[in-house]
Order: sequence, then structure tokens, then C-alpha cells
Amino acid sequence: MGWQVWGDDFTSADFTGVSKFQTFRPNKNIILKNVRTWFIFINDPIFTDINLKIYSNEVRSGDNTPVQLITTSLSKTKSELITLENGIKETGFEFPDSIPLNANTFYNIVINGTGYSPSDTSYICWMKAFPDPVYSTGLSSTFENLGIAPYQMYLISGDY
Repeated sequence: MGWQVWGDDFTSADFTGVSKFQTFRPNKNIILKNVRTWFIFINDPIFTDINLKIYSNEVRSGDNTPVQLITTSLSKTKSELITLENGIKETGFEFPDSIPLNANTFYNIVINGTGYSPSDTSYICWMKAFPDPVYSTGLSSTFENLGIAPYQMYLISGDY
């Protein structure tokens, strides 16, 4: 029996591109300072560091799409994230400058990094949010749509 995790594994392309992302929309103007999220590490994956990027959003062919890079967080090295072969880690990504984000505007959070070399047995996953902690009321036992918040995360921000 192999490991089963509630997360989406990263490919090498995911770690350098924008194919895996979380869309969000603040309901008021905020100043973003930090984003906290969770990773699952399977069998001591090879990577150098991980960062988080904020992109503007555009709807293309009916789908949210990261378009313009707004900012990049400070990076976290492998030794800052995990020292064991397997594990789950909640970590925060701090931005060097506070980022003003506008109310009712969609943005995308993208995870990127360097030196990532996944295999069938050694990889990193972005932990899914299920059920979504913000919208957890009224869910039926057959609820499986993670479109509201596919990944476990929260923002640390203030008003402006």
C-alpha cells in the first residue's frame, strides 16, 4: 500500500510556470504581507527553494488565468521547510514590501521554486483544502468541488 495524500503534486513545469494556482478576491482593499499555505513532502524530494508569486487575473476561455506578475515573496530553502524524508509543513511566505490589493479584484497565487526534480516516488504536493474552511456550511457528503479554494491557505493582511 502506497501513501495517499490530499494534495496536488508539482511537476517540474509547475514549479517554474503558472499552471498550478489559487485564485482569490479580497472583499475589501487590503495590504498583503504574508500568505500561509501547506506542503506535503514525499520521500525527500529534491529542490533548492520555494517562493510564492502574486499574479493579476484574466478570464480566458471561461477560466481564471494568471497574467501579470505583481510580486514575489522571499524564498524558503529546503532546510527551512523539511529535514525529514516525509512530512507536512505549514509555512508563511513573506513579501519584502507590503502589497496593496484592491477589493473585488481577482488575483492568483502561484508556487514556484528552483532545483526541483520530482520522480514517481519523490515529490512535493500542495495541500488541498477540503472542506473549504471558509465555506464549510451546507456541504453534502457528495461535495467534491474544490473550485472555491482548491488549496489550503490564508492571507495575513491589513486594511488600507
